[in-house]
Amino acid sequence: MQLSYTLLSVPPLLLLVLMIVFFAVTGGGSTYLFRKYVRMRILQSHNEVTGNIFSCAGGLYSLLLAFVVFLVWDGFNDAAQHANMEFSVAKGLYRDIEYYPDTLESSQVKQVYLQFMEAVVQDEYPAMARLEPPPASSKKAFDELFRVVEQMNPQTPALTTRSAEIFRHLNELATHRSLRQLDAGTGIPLEMWIPLLIGGFIVMVFAMMLNIENLRLHIFMSALLGAFIGIVIYLIIILDYPFSGYLNVQPTGYMEILNWAKHGL
Repeated sequence: MQLSYTLLSVPPLLLLVLMIVFFAVTGGGSTYLFRKYVRMRILQSHNEVTGNIFSCAGGLYSLLLAFVVFLVWDGFNDAAQHANMEFSVAKGLYRDIEYYPDTLESSQVKQVYLQFMEAVVQDEYPAMARLEPPPASSKKAFDELFRVVEQMNPQTPALTTRSAEIFRHLNELATHRSLRQLDAGTGIPLEMWIPLLIGGFIVMVFAMMLNIENLRLHIFMSALLGAFIGIVIYLIIILDYPFSGYLNVQPTGYMEILNWAKHGL
């Protein structure tokens, strides 16, 4: 289980508060303890060097944070785009089936297609939110949809063309569905979380070592630095898995089609 997915079970506002409080208390509390037990005279003569190294470390860590934020945001956008493309093709396929001449075959295709969409909404998306593989119900329903479409036997050239269009849309749907399923399991691995957290710790250590005359001001500045790091970590967490947590991709397109079918649109 990934670190960020474990934290996604916490309500978003509470998670934000916890991240800010934890990192702020860590920064401010560690600074207080450092100033209490470390002889500041030793640091005074090295304050300029410490400040330069702190600026360098802070700059490098900000680049690391920016890279990870861009990584998760780009992954979230890709997942949303693939899901939207899937919804678009699914709507086109529904119209192809809906306006196909009313025959026993087309009625069966429509029924199986609606069963597939119900399986995606009720089973597949909840499974993706739990980082589980696609359930057997949605795979079985999709395989059945392919089977009934392949068994269509159009009797005229016009129906042959429309049947080929249905099959083309079905293949496009399969492609975008596979991309969406791949996006569901993408997240920041533990190997990237380790340097992210250790880098934040190193930056806060350098902040402790700065020789600031006023103790309260030093503690306050370190707490603010920790709070800012906590905010960025929170942003990374909520964007990490595009189909999990509060900010996630929903099967809106499939639910819209099911609503159309329910109201006979």
